Amino acid sequence: MLKIAPSSLFMRNLWQTVTVFIISISIFVIYVWSAQMTKYADDQLIEATLLADELRMTTNGLTRMARGYIVNGDPLYKQGFQKIIDIRDGLQPRPSGHHQSYWDLILPGERNYLTKTSETASLLELIRRIGITKAEFAKLAEAKTNADAMSRMEMEAMSIADSAHANRDKALFFLDSIEHHKAKVAVRDPIDDFYTMLNTRLSTVHNKAEMLSHYLLGVFALMAFLSFFMLWRIYKTTYAILGTSVDNLHAYIRDIGNGNFSTPIVVKSGMEDSVAQWLSKMQIKLKELLFANERLKNLYSALSQCNNAIVRHKNEKELFSEICRIAVNFGGMKMAWIGMLDEENSHIKPVAFYGKGTDYLEGVAISTNPADPSSQGPSGRAFHDNNSYWCQDFVNDSLTLLWHERGREFGWGASAALPLVRNGVPVGVFNLYAENVGAFDEPSQKLLKEMAMDIGFALDNYASEAVRTKAEEQIEYMAHFDFLTGLPNRTQLQDRFAYTMNLAKRQNGYFTIMFIDLDHFKEVNDSLGHSVGDILLVEIAKRLLSVLREEDTLSRMGGDEFTLLLPDTDYNGALQVAQKLLDIFDESFLIDKYELTLSVSIGIAIFPIDGADKETLFKNADSAMYRAKKEGRNRYCFFTEEMQQNSMRKLSLSNALRHALKRNELEVVYQPQISTGDGKIIGTEALLRWHHPELGSISPVEFISIAEENGMILSIGEWVLHTAVTQAKTWMQKGMPPRIMAVNISAVQFHHSNLQEVVMKILNEVGLSPEYLELELTEGMAMQNPKKAIEIMNNLYAEGIRMSIDDFGTGYSSLSYLKKFKIYKLKIDQSFIHDITTDTEDKAIVVAIIAMAKSLGLQTIAEGVETLEQLEHLHEHGCDEIQGYYYSKPLSVEAFEIFSHKISI
Repeated sequence: MLKIAPSSLFMRNLWQTVTVFIISISIFVIYVWSAQMTKYADDQLIEATLLADELRMTTNGLTRMARGYIVNGDPLYKQGFQKIIDIRDGLQPRPSGHHQSYWDLILPGERNYLTKTSETASLLELIRRIGITKAEFAKLAEAKTNADAMSRMEMEAMSIADSAHANRDKALFFLDSIEHHKAKVAVRDPIDDFYTMLNTRLSTVHNKAEMLSHYLLGVFALMAFLSFFMLWRIYKTTYAILGTSVDNLHAYIRDIGNGNFSTPIVVKSGMEDSVAQWLSKMQIKLKELLFANERLKNLYSALSQCNNAIVRHKNEKELFSEICRIAVNFGGMKMAWIGMLDEENSHIKPVAFYGKGTDYLEGVAISTNPADPSSQGPSGRAFHDNNSYWCQDFVNDSLTLLWHERGREFGWGASAALPLVRNGVPVGVFNLYAENVGAFDEPSQKLLKEMAMDIGFALDNYASEAVRTKAEEQIEYMAHFDFLTGLPNRTQLQDRFAYTMNLAKRQNGYFTIMFIDLDHFKEVNDSLGHSVGDILLVEIAKRLLSVLREEDTLSRMGGDEFTLLLPDTDYNGALQVAQKLLDIFDESFLIDKYELTLSVSIGIAIFPIDGADKETLFKNADSAMYRAKKEGRNRYCFFTEEMQQNSMRKLSLSNALRHALKRNELEVVYQPQISTGDGKIIGTEALLRWHHPELGSISPVEFISIAEENGMILSIGEWVLHTAVTQAKTWMQKGMPPRIMAVNISAVQFHHSNLQEVVMKILNEVGLSPEYLELELTEGMAMQNPKKAIEIMNNLYAEGIRMSIDDFGTGYSSLSYLKKFKIYKLKIDQSFIHDITTDTEDKAIVVAIIAMAKSLGLQTIAEGVETLEQLEHLHEHGCDEIQGYYYSKPLSVEAFEIFSHKISI
């Protein structure tokens, strides 16, 4: 059997198909012609019917116009009557379209929907144009003639209504007459006959054309089917030769020519010897060669770009983002991401990513614990094994089971996970996703490992650089800023001061220095701890900064002291700023669970009035600050010349006081305390005096505060206590009656941790019973920290030591705390005693204190009694003891012994 070559079979089928196609086209042309004939008949029927209807409607419209005119007499109806006749006879232009009802009356003000044209053809002329038969036209011409006769009758009726003897009823009767009705029937009947003739003729034409169309349509359908069959044979023959469609073949050849091998050529079974099969084999070979070459080229390019990025970037964040971008744009990867170890929860979290599919990284956290299932993927294994992991078939590898669906969605054929090492320890993972299965061959793996090593090298350098930079920044920061508050320190303040002073000198301007000291801040540290104190200092710094300008400099000089530099600020400006600083301390500070209320003392010095150099301005501001403290704290004070003199004396006294003990310049004197009942000595108060060889006698009021500030108060206080206790014991040994020795203690002594230990040590050394020692503390001292005061008093009371409140009435004692204090005596301040006989307020205060003391079971002693009247008044109101110049001034040991002997006789 002869086998026909595919090409010969193809040509024979082609010519047969062309023949059938030409025959089909001829039949289709005849079919279209018959359809047009049918349409023409339909159009003629519609047009003729519309014109016949127009003749009928204009006849009815004329009758309505005539009747309306006769009834109403409105000339609009008569005008409308004539208009209808003129348009129908072609004397006026017709409205566009035969369907426009120009036979209806349009009153004034109504919208006219008729659109006029320039056409003035009569109705009969229009009927003649549509091509109807003579018989049909004769019927319509007959109807038109009868309609004209009817119109003349209606015009005659309107003439009757217009006559001198107008009789509208007669005119209406004429329109309703038998003659008028016959005229109307004479118009209607020929029109009905026309409809019948027209429909009969056109139905016949339509039926013949429709039959021809059906026949031709059947033949055309048969030929079309035959054409499709022939085309199908050509298609099958062509498909067998090509092995695929022409479009596919064209696309295959185009892709191969352009070097695009992304879409594989798929050849169906039975097409092994086709053009497509050979193209497929060629594509596979070329793709393998080009892909291997391109992959290595991309990876070499990526490695080069990676090294350039390592040189350019100075931190991990920038480098990682660039590495991921390079892996995708230069390395040919679909997606790349870098995860770093979060040491807080021991998970690897993405820090940089690039490419298609990065959405799935949101919320990803890979455990570094091998026992955790989330660590068993490629990234987790690469990290805890510190070894690269290659997944050559991503969507079929069991290790990536959890991500197979993602891999299919984003087209991941293979993946790689390489550990990133810093200083020999894994700290992250470099993850890459390639499009093709088996993408990471041995040469590719080698290049990627080299890239990971280069990144690790960069991490080592970053770590070293970070340590060095951090150390430098820390040194730089500590050199210029306070570590706790972040405020400029002394060094930076000096720099800014020098700049501000130079600027002020050039411009003949002003600037202000303020020394700010927190009042009683030590109590916060002592009672709540330094951690709370540090937090409070930070909050205070923030609050101070909140009311300052950007150009102002607030510096912490150490402890609870701040210095404020205010450029271009004179007296008035300094006054406003100082008041703002005081105001911001009106609101308490909430630190942890504590609500703390503080105040500040501010000293102010202004350039150049109060000094022309740094040392002078700072010294003067400091003097003003101490004056503010001395005057009661919670205030500001401007520097004055008097302060300068006081500051110099204070400095001189402070220096001299440091040597006073060694040089025996200090002396303890004793003032007797007398019972108001029998006038006998019942106790003694030890008072400190300082006799300087050059400065003379110095008041305790002046030098005690200096001793507290320079730290000498502890040693001096211990010396006074030891001297007084020793003297009390000596007098007892000499046979004098045992008397209580009262010794004043300062706030520093009272709050010192070893007060009880020092007192008991002295008593034990001297051998004096504790019941003969009375420690006096001021009212304000006890109320600074009542709870702490109660604790100290309780400890001393447990040892048998007496406690009393000195200067009572000048502080702000709370009765609820006063009754908790382990005291036995209240000493009424001498400021109330001086005018007790003349000032009713002082008298009332003293009486109240005595009454309150008795109600609490306490004794009272009045100090500063100088007259008999004062003594009698105090005795009258029940004061237990007095002390003052009325009996004796403070005496030396020898003088006291003489006085004691004299008063006991």
